[in-house]
Amino acid sequence: MKKIIVPTDFSPTSAAALRYAYFLAEAIGLDLEVLHVHDGYGDGDSSSVNEGDMEAYITTQHSIDQFIYLNLKAGQRVTACREKETDVNISSWEIIGKPHDGLIAASHEEDTRLVVMGAVGTGAVSTMAPLFGSVARTVAKRADCPVLLVPKDYGAQVLRRASISFGAVSALRETSKGFDFISSALAPALRLVHIRDFSKEPEASEEAELMKDVVDTRFSGYPVALLDLLDPNVTAHQLLAHAHDDEIDLLVMGHYHKSLFERLFSGSKILPTLENINTPMLVIPIADD
Repeated sequence: MKKIIVPTDFSPTSAAALRYAYFLAEAIGLDLEVLHVHDGYGDGDSSSVNEGDMEAYITTQHSIDQFIYLNLKAGQRVTACREKETDVNISSWEIIGKPHDGLIAASHEEDTRLVVMGAVGTGAVSTMAPLFGSVARTVAKRADCPVLLVPKDYGAQVLRRASISFGAVSALRETSKGFDFISSALAPALRLVHIRDFSKEPEASEEAELMKDVVDTRFSGYPVALLDLLDPNVTAHQLLAHAHDDEIDLLVMGHYHKSLFERLFSGSKILPTLENINTPMLVIPIADD
């Protein structure tokens, strides 16, 4: 059975990610695995615990199980000692190491379908990545599977409307394929956002061909919004405004080297106000153009 991995640092944001992941797992038919990456000393008094010993393991495992118990409803949660079956099989796991390395390695596992994690955790938000915490940003950029970033204090578990942002038709095709396993299960209304990059000075014929391809392929009939990619900071705000104004429940973007995600949400010039994003974002790894 394919699974969703939910990393936790026991923060309220990771709790929101857990609830959102359960919603997706139940709708799609996936297992849920809650993962905590730590330094080997557990969450207790490190002065009395040796790195990687049994006490650290027991302490950490107890913290993960408590996290699940406290943040899922009684009908959802499950532990090793619980006999009642639920619609979603939930397991927990702890590993020792650096958070981003452990999560990226987990994303490479054959049965990992999706990572759902908090956009920011308990630590201070990096000045180089004011929208996403440094771990979330690194995992979204390097994971082998789609990564869904859940905003701080996000409480909704609905997916009625989704928006796919793209610059080229090839990116749109690959991004939509990566989104199929979610869209086929939940059937959200789709909106396409074509972000034009005038720095590349595209020929009018290329632009016309791109838009014709959008109309003539599987996306025929979907509304298409046009945003001009002049300044990544401005365009990022436009995209978030679109999500708010059109009541979008999920922003979907493909990621590759120098992709829209990279340029709009990973640069050092993005204003700190973007930390207030309130729409989940799904980042799907695709091949370079």
